[in-house]
Amino acid sequence: MGYPASVVRLIAAFKTLPGVGTRTAERLAFHLLKAPDDQASELAEALLAMRNNVVACSACNTISESDPCPICADDGRDRARILVVEQPRDVAAFEEAGWDGIYHVLLGHINPLE
Repeated sequence: MGYPASVVRLIAAFKTLPGVGTRTAERLAFHLLKAPDDQASELAEALLAMRNNVVACSACNTISESDPCPICADDGRDRARILVVEQPRDVAAFEEAGWDGIYHVLLGHINPLE
């Protein structure tokens, strides 16, 4: 006897995430199966909220809940300095480091051989 269809569906959904194989997907599914309802509901609501509210900034391509993002909308930024980064998580790192310019997010990397 295999898992119920809804568990199989959740395991398959988890396996589409980067770095998540069958064993990890099973562990996550069974953790959520045993978790309190409010914990599982919070996860589901957080995922839906992210999908519904997060957009790409039309100016710099980072992620935000507004367009333009708060960084691009900030008139106090030094617009003469543009930092090109690969991913939105890089923006967060440079913000913590105190960068006061603006960004351009590539959403990938530049292959120097192409």
